[in-house]
Amino acid sequence: MDSGQMGGQGMMGGGMGRRLDQDGCVLTCTAADCAYNQELECYAQQIQVGDDHPTCDTYTHDAQAHPRQQEGVVAMCGVAQCNFNEGQECHARGITVEMHSQHADCATFRP
Repeated sequence: MDSGQMGGQGMMGGGMGRRLDQDGCVLTCTAADCAYNQELECYAQQIQVGDDHPTCDTYTHDAQAHPRQQEGVVAMCGVAQCNFNEGQECHARGITVEMHSQHADCATFRP
């Protein structure tokens, strides 16, 4: 199944506590050097996806980052041309974040 079928972390206001079978959850993250990545899973409280480019703006090496006990969700997506974006909320069934040219991107992005 490709990342478009798997979906991606969606942008849902107040996404805390959502289950992985709901829209907007991060299913997989291959940005292994991100402070929120634990065994290819995202543990950021919420992520934000960029404006013109589907960059994971939450990606960081910051040792002060505090991973949460639950998987991450997309809090906001500014990529208006993505088919999963409705009113800056991600409605993909889950997203995949992958490394691309020294930064992390939402691989579920579909124009």
